[in-house]
Amino acid sequence: MWMVNELKIEYGWLDRPEGDLGAESACEAAIGVRLGDEYVTRLDDSWGQTVRNQMRVSAHRLAIWFASNWWRLRWEPETPGARRDVDWRMSHCMAAAGGGYVWPNVIFASDGDSLAVASRPGRKAVVFEPVRYLNRIDGRIPAEEFERAVDQFLEGVLSRLDSLNVPGDDLLELWTEVLNERKNPKLTQWRKLEALCGYDPDEAPAAIIELLRDDNAGLGEEALEEVAAVGRHSTGKLLKPILSLAKATSAPRAGGFRGSMPTLTNKPRTLAGERPWQTATKLAQFARRQWGLEKKPIKDKALADLLGMKASVFADRAKSTVLPLALRAGSSDSFDIYFNSSWATSRRFASSRLIGDHLYFRNEGRLIPATDAKTSRQQFQRAFAQELLCPFDVLMEKIQTEQPNEEDISEAAAYFGVSPLMVETTLVNKGELDREMLNWRD
Repeated sequence: MWMVNELKIEYGWLDRPEGDLGAESACEAAIGVRLGDEYVTRLDDSWGQTVRNQMRVSAHRLAIWFASNWWRLRWEPETPGARRDVDWRMSHCMAAAGGGYVWPNVIFASDGDSLAVASRPGRKAVVFEPVRYLNRIDGRIPAEEFERAVDQFLEGVLSRLDSLNVPGDDLLELWTEVLNERKNPKLTQWRKLEALCGYDPDEAPAAIIELLRDDNAGLGEEALEEVAAVGRHSTGKLLKPILSLAKATSAPRAGGFRGSMPTLTNKPRTLAGERPWQTATKLAQFARRQWGLEKKPIKDKALADLLGMKASVFADRAKSTVLPLALRAGSSDSFDIYFNSSWATSRRFASSRLIGDHLYFRNEGRLIPATDAKTSRQQFQRAFAQELLCPFDVLMEKIQTEQPNEEDISEAAAYFGVSPLMVETTLVNKGELDREMLNWRD
C-alpha cells in the first residue's frame, strides 16, 4: 500500500447524441481515474481492439454515485466482512455506479485521515462485456485529496448540465445538500456518525446518533466515533455496558483495575505525511529509551508498573467488557482499565495500545477504547503496542533467520510475552513474511 498525493478524475465530453438529451446521455464522456501515475481505468476494449486509459461511460451516473455515497466514502472504514458485505460494497465500490455500463472494480475505504484505493481487474474476460479492466493497484490518498478530486469532478458535471440546459435533473439538489451539510458543523457531525455506524444519510436510528452526539457521560467525541466505527448497526448495544462502567468513580466495577498512565517528556515530532504506524513506531521507540527498557523484553511487572498496577492484572481471568478500554476515574489522573480477554498476552497488548493512545491523542473525554475498527487511530494503537512489546530490531536479533518457521515465531512470542500472531504481523508489516491480501481487495 503506497501513499500518493493525487487522485485525478479526468474527463472529455463525447459528441452529443441525437434526439434524447437526458442528463445521463448528455454527460457521456471518456473518463480516466488516475492514482498518481497509474490509471485504475486502464482497459482492454475487445470491440474497438484497443487498450486505453479511459472508460466511455456517463459522467452523470458516476457523479450520482459519488454524491449519494459521499459521507460513507469519506468516513466509513472497511468492515471485517467487506468482501461479502453487499451494503458496504454498494457504497464503496465504483462498480455499483450501474446504469448498464461496465465500471472498474475500484474500492475506496477511509480510515478517517486517508483513503485506501484498491483496483482489482477481472480474473478473465467475460464474453458479454466489451471491456476488461487491467490494472491491479493499491494506493492511499489523503482525505483532503479525495474531497478535492470529487468536488472538482462534480463541479464539471454540473457545469456540463447547465451549459446544455438539461432540465429535470436532481444531481444539483443532491450535491448542494451535501455541500451545505459539510459547511454546517452540527450537520457534519450527524452525517459522520451515521456513516461510521454504516448508514446512508437519514437511515440511522435517530436515538443512536443522538446518544453519540450528546455524550452525556463525557466519554469524548472522538472516542465515541471509534466505538461507532466498530459497532456499526450494533453501536447502541456496544455502548450500553460502557456507559454502565462509566458510572463507577469511587472504585472500578467488577473485573476492572484502577491505575494510572505513564508520561513522556519531549516527545518526538510528527512529520508531515507520516502514516499512523510510522508515528506510533517512532513514539514507542522513544518511550522504550526514556523508560530505560532498552532492548529487553517487558516483563509483566515492568508493564504493570507503568500502569501503576500489580502484575497480577495479567494473570486475572475475569472478562468484563466487549472491548478493551480505559475510563478516567472522575476528574483525577487515575484510570479504570477493563479487558475483553483472559489471556495474558492479549491483556499485555491491549494495555500497550491504551498507553500509546494516552501518550499521543488528546483524550479530552473519559474513554480510551481499543477496538478492531480499521481507523487511523486504531492503526496507531496496534503499531505502538507491537513496537513497545516486540521491537522489530530486537525481534530479528532473536530470530536470527531470514525465513522464520512456526517454531521460530513461537519461541520469539514466548520471549517477548506476546502472541505468535503479533510476531507474524510484525514480520509481515516489515516485509519479512508474505502478506495475504485483505479480503475486500481480492
